[in-house]
Amino acid sequence: MSYEFRLPDVGEGITESELLQWHVKEGDAVKEDDLLCEIETDKAVVEIPVPCTGTLTRLHAANGTTVNVGTVIASFDTDSPANKSAEPANNPAQPVAAATPSTISTSSTGSAVSGSVRAAPSTRRYAREQDVDLTGIQGSGPKGRILRSDIDQQNQRSSTDAGVHVDVKPVVHTRTQGEKRTPIKGLRKAIAETMVRSVTTIPHATSAFSCNAERFVALRQLLQQQLNCRISFTAMVMKAMVPAIRRYPFFNASIDDATNEIIEHGQINIGFATHTDAGLMVPVIKQADQKSLTQISIEIDQLAEQARSRKIDLADLKGGTITLSNVGSHGKHDRVGRPIVNHPEVAIIAMTRIKPMPAVVNGEVVAQQTLDMVTSYDHRLIDGVYGALFMEHMIEIIEEPGLLLAE
Repeated sequence: MSYEFRLPDVGEGITESELLQWHVKEGDAVKEDDLLCEIETDKAVVEIPVPCTGTLTRLHAANGTTVNVGTVIASFDTDSPANKSAEPANNPAQPVAAATPSTISTSSTGSAVSGSVRAAPSTRRYAREQDVDLTGIQGSGPKGRILRSDIDQQNQRSSTDAGVHVDVKPVVHTRTQGEKRTPIKGLRKAIAETMVRSVTTIPHATSAFSCNAERFVALRQLLQQQLNCRISFTAMVMKAMVPAIRRYPFFNASIDDATNEIIEHGQINIGFATHTDAGLMVPVIKQADQKSLTQISIEIDQLAEQARSRKIDLADLKGGTITLSNVGSHGKHDRVGRPIVNHPEVAIIAMTRIKPMPAVVNGEVVAQQTLDMVTSYDHRLIDGVYGALFMEHMIEIIEEPGLLLAE
């Protein structure tokens, strides 16, 4: 019996994926749960298993192509279609496993979305937040898919309809000899869209701070000796963030632009920026306030490695309420510029490497272990004084880490 296998829904609102690599070829005898292929979503690489035991008769997509959820990607000759995602090839009454973006019919309250449009769920949600009707918008994405940038341009056109109309067009770059061009897609595309959304939505304010890290460094050395495991400075700063967040909860909040409400999150989920060969990813330590320093440090190392290998679960990249970026973990960064808030969060903290710097102690200049930190925050919710109070409370704990025992 012939069965067709459709690209499954891997969750988190993913509507399409790039087929990175087939691990089988036509004519192969396969077993259920063997590795069929790897796909890349805008967050991670996901392994797709073989749905049934039998023979692979046809591959319907080539490596490097973008495939919609619900599209047939492989056909099998099998007597045991164990996976429910496998469907009879010659059964016209069988429903499609998942609707493709071009066939999704939307409905919602208000005028934000109506009719049939090509847009990801996250884009539809953004349209509702911006009160933009997606019908009538010409998408600039693949096959006419509507992107957040299309919504922003629609907002710009609407705001200028009473005055001078400015039509912003993309710059056309003339091709030159020897140049190399690479499509912006996958993780890099998701990063670009997130950064554009953040800087166009959030009025950023940034403040810089410096603190004495002598006792912080000494505590780390003692803990590693006593616990016989690695304790990262990232984990220690993350632990110091918790009491500051409890005292100044707006740093752990979001703004619901659709309802004009401040959301103070019930959990402290701290994301940490991680460099990968494919771009920046932000794994999340869930309920950081409920975990020990050792647990946080181990989890950071595990999630960072999974992110770099692109094997991280999508759930581990979701749900962050504030982000910490350790720019000092790569190279010898002595300074850090303005970090960009990870929308819809309202704050991000960037830390440099801890280094000896001149300091005046008892009237004498000495070399002192110093940690520099910069925070950017949403100025709609957090002003400079509130931001300074938050950071000063963090610094108190870093300079006297024994204060953590009082929490």
